[in-house]
Amino acid sequence: MTMSIAFFLSDMGDLIYVLDNHIATVIRDPERFGVTPAEIQTVYGKYGERIGVEGEARRKLLIEVIRGGWIRLRRYPNQHWSVTARSLAPTVQALLRGWAEKMLSGTYGFREQDRYLPVKGSTPEGETICTIGDLADGSCHVYQVSEND
Repeated sequence: MTMSIAFFLSDMGDLIYVLDNHIATVIRDPERFGVTPAEIQTVYGKYGERIGVEGEARRKLLIEVIRGGWIRLRRYPNQHWSVTARSLAPTVQALLRGWAEKMLSGTYGFREQDRYLPVKGSTPEGETICTIGDLADGSCHVYQVSEND
């Protein structure tokens, strides 16, 4: 399967399909993600970027959204799932388990076919890796592969 698909996952377990890219999803409904239209304008203005461009302003805004409890998820074709979260706390791991179960059983017209596809996590605590099948089964003990300074 060569499909790229993306989601946001809230700290309440709500899964939001990302139609095009994560920042466009935030811009379309900023309050849902804990930011305001004025804040978006200010951050893009600070970096001299057009609103919606995937540059430094996008990175800053997505960091803020993730700090607010949202989890960013993207499947890169034939590679891995990328997960960006604010921590690896047990509550976050439980949310990710539920998400992995949904991906393997199917949602939004997508079903993950490869139970062994890596899920690479990134948090301020460091980088982690696990398979989506192990994550869904609850047998994934998040493995730390590096630490950020």
